[in-house]
Amino acid sequence: MNKGAHWITKNNEGTICVCSWRFYDVNNVVSEEYGIHFRIDDDILQRENWKNYRKKVPGLIAELEAAERIANEINAKYGVNIKLWARQKPFLETCFNSKGMCEDEKLREIEKHAKAMYETWGTWNEWATNVGREIYMKTTKKRMRREEFIEKSIGWLRDITGACYNDSYFDRVSVKMRPGTIWVVEGDSGDERNVVANRGVWLLKEIENNIIMMSDNLDTINARNIEEYRCIQQRMKKKVAVQMEERGFRETIISPELVERVVRRVEERFNVKIQLMKDRPVLVTSFNIGGLRPYGKLYEIEKHAKALAEAWNGIKEKVQNREIK
Repeated sequence: MNKGAHWITKNNEGTICVCSWRFYDVNNVVSEEYGIHFRIDDDILQRENWKNYRKKVPGLIAELEAAERIANEINAKYGVNIKLWARQKPFLETCFNSKGMCEDEKLREIEKHAKAMYETWGTWNEWATNVGREIYMKTTKKRMRREEFIEKSIGWLRDITGACYNDSYFDRVSVKMRPGTIWVVEGDSGDERNVVANRGVWLLKEIENNIIMMSDNLDTINARNIEEYRCIQQRMKKKVAVQMEERGFRETIISPELVERVVRRVEERFNVKIQLMKDRPVLVTSFNIGGLRPYGKLYEIEKHAKALAEAWNGIKEKVQNREIK
């Protein structure tokens, strides 16, 4: 919901203002994200002091500066005067004097200011949702237990892919583990719902310095049921494969060139690196976790998972279109 033109006011002097809704409560934000408690009238909200608080509350200052910068850009575009009121609950406002205007003139001016506010809020909200959120995730001082971090990570995977995953593994001597692995979660190959799910992120594991994500076998991308899926995955005996072929099964072969085209586009959009494994058709992406706090790691997991999921969808769409033709 765009809350830029949240309400319109007119005073006795004829000044008409278009106001946004409030961003948030500054005290709550800095307390929750950075463990700092300010008084309502603290000088953190004075523009000349923002630079002094940039290291203490980087997410908040970045958001306020972004809002002011975007407001100035929209002012130049529409010829309005949007201002950021950096109070305990910051908001945006633009006003004009309506003295001597007829009703139609007032309406046209209101429309111009409302459109400007609408665009300002939308642009700021997009910045806050993407860039601002990344800053918070990487600088927040909030604590998170490892179990909570793993649960949130798996939750992101489910939300992004719609796939079903096995429980995570912590036992370092488990056959699922390799030396240096801290935890790992993988897709459930026995769950038939996963045949139609996005399997772009099929395995996620954290090792000592990196988090690695892998897709399922790309050759299974067009499998129509669990039997076909298992046939491809397990490279079943020729006799069984012939039986599957008699039922209309046809193995999907995906060219490396097709994968390359899709992957390059996704890499550019998400600014991540995706590779195709040399020994099997599986997409892999990873990132270094050195210095990242748990929320920073969550942000990177989300970004890389979305990239792999989009690559999987892109490859599947092109394969299906080619086979239809």
